[in-house]
Amino acid sequence: MKVELLVERITLMTSLAEKVKEDKLAYDLYYEKIEEMRKELDLLKKERSMSEYDRGEEPIESATYTMRDDGEVEESSMHDGLDELFDATEPTTEKKIEPIIDDSVIGKLKASVDIPEEFKFKDNMTFYTMLRNIFRNKYILVTGPSGCGKSSLGKILADITNKPFHQFNFGDTMNPAAKLLGDTKYNQEDGTWFKPSRFVSALQDNAGSFIMLDEVTRDRTGDLGNILMPVLDGQRYLALDESDDADVVQLDTNVFFFATANIGREYLGAAHDLDRAWKDRFTGGIYELEYLPQNKEQELLQVRVPHVSADDARRITEFAKKIRDLYKAEELNVAVSTRMCLAVAELVVDGMTLLEALKHTVLPFYPVTAGDDTDRVKVIQAIQSMGD
Repeated sequence: MKVELLVERITLMTSLAEKVKEDKLAYDLYYEKIEEMRKELDLLKKERSMSEYDRGEEPIESATYTMRDDGEVEESSMHDGLDELFDATEPTTEKKIEPIIDDSVIGKLKASVDIPEEFKFKDNMTFYTMLRNIFRNKYILVTGPSGCGKSSLGKILADITNKPFHQFNFGDTMNPAAKLLGDTKYNQEDGTWFKPSRFVSALQDNAGSFIMLDEVTRDRTGDLGNILMPVLDGQRYLALDESDDADVVQLDTNVFFFATANIGREYLGAAHDLDRAWKDRFTGGIYELEYLPQNKEQELLQVRVPHVSADDARRITEFAKKIRDLYKAEELNVAVSTRMCLAVAELVVDGMTLLEALKHTVLPFYPVTAGDDTDRVKVIQAIQSMGD
């Protein structure tokens, strides 16, 4: 029965792909899925033939599947024509299949793209709406606690959509203008000249860059928002006022922006919120990522650190949940991130005990400040509660 269902699905997917030929992304996604189903079909046919041969059975009668004008799939036996020729008394029955196909952009993405194993979502719809926004060129802003996977997610999405990936981190600069625009250079032979930045090259990449603006809340100068306003809105240009001819750089049509921000009381040097006008430029929406539920975070640890045992992964994530609950109750000033959990898992795999790995990774984030060790004592107690 599975063979027939696969044939029906291939027929339907092929028909739908032909209808969206002009939509290259959707068309390619359809044909990737069709190719996978064809390979599975070939394998099933071989298995079925061997099984029938071993049992000494007659092979199952072949069937053909056609797409009618009204969009329905029709099954007919290869011998229908002969029955009709010899006026067979047994009437043939026509099987009508009415498939339910979600022909929306998100429906096509769900049918064609699997959730990446290396990233877990609390709600899988988050992943598919992000893909939809990339397809529609609607920029995305992702907020959330440090170490929850915002930056990793950007790289994964760029890989899935086959876009050139360019990352610009604004936590490592006090001069965002130089990072975005370029800088004036000098030597004795050429004198003074303006060298455009790597960001300018990314904007002009005709392959349609995936540009990640990482940690945008780290900018204290205010220059970042001012420079990027005309880049992110309908004007889509970058003004190089320092260049010799005050050039204006026009964005490639398919360039896409993915920004991340840490917003919260524990982030020193970060703005506590973003300007409303800045937020409005991200028309794909603002995604507020949280740490994963304990069971999904455990799955993630076992995918990213394959040799960690299920028991150790469970205990690490249970510890993280305890600390995060204390943080939410404002009994601690810092939470344990997924990045820290991964670091603990790697140390355990390399030979440390769980308690040693937790102390080594976590305690430096809870120093004794002005003689106050309240937070540190609570974390030590949580570590000791995990047992040997």
